[in-house]
Amino acid sequence: MNTSELMAEIGRRGIELYLDGERLRFRAPAGALGSELRAAVGEQRAAIIGRLQQPREVSASTTKCMRCDHRDWVDEPPAGGQIRTHCGKCGRFIGYRPVGT
Repeated sequence: MNTSELMAEIGRRGIELYLDGERLRFRAPAGALGSELRAAVGEQRAAIIGRLQQPREVSASTTKCMRCDHRDWVDEPPAGGQIRTHCGKCGRFIGYRPVGT
């Protein structure tokens, strides 16, 4: 499984990967991150960290919450030059965008 496929599978399972300093962390529903997926994340750790360090823009046309409308998205206060967006209805992580966009 390549990094794009792995990230897609992680998203489908409702798992959020994020950086805490230089450490790769996750939030996941119980049982969502099984041993095979955990091993795949470990093998592709550097590529995943690289992707997480790249600024990404949140846009209704490119990122969709499968459970609700983009009008339900909520921005959290800026931190580290990024604004984190989640769905106010279901709590799903949507993405990050740079401050000022």
